Amino acid sequence: HTFAPRGPGVATSLGPKDIEGVRANGERTTWTIEVGKLGNEKPIVITREVWTSPELMLTLLTTDNDPRSGQTSYRLANLQRGEPDAALMRVPADYGTSPAKAAPASKGKTTP
Repeated sequence: HTFAPRGPGVATSLGPKDIEGVRANGERTTWTIEVGKLGNEKPIVITREVWTSPELMLTLLTTDNDPRSGQTSYRLANLQRGEPDAALMRVPADYGTSPAKAAPASKGKTTP
């Protein structure tokens, strides 16, 4: 996020909820830019919510709210659990190794 302040914010647990049928834990972090820091007349409050699945070790949803740039969201969608199609793991039929080729001989003069 381009405008996110550096440094620690205030983190708050949001507890668990289901996203795409997967249990996720949420956390909201809030940063406040004090009056006058950027020429602002009022405090600027920026928040980020992150929902992660401990089971899958994936971020399922993030939402950034910044009054200067608006809201930005990321959501993992169409999550499918299971084994991938075995065809994706097959070595292509035309795959092979070729014998190593010798380096070309030098065309310059050589002295014995």
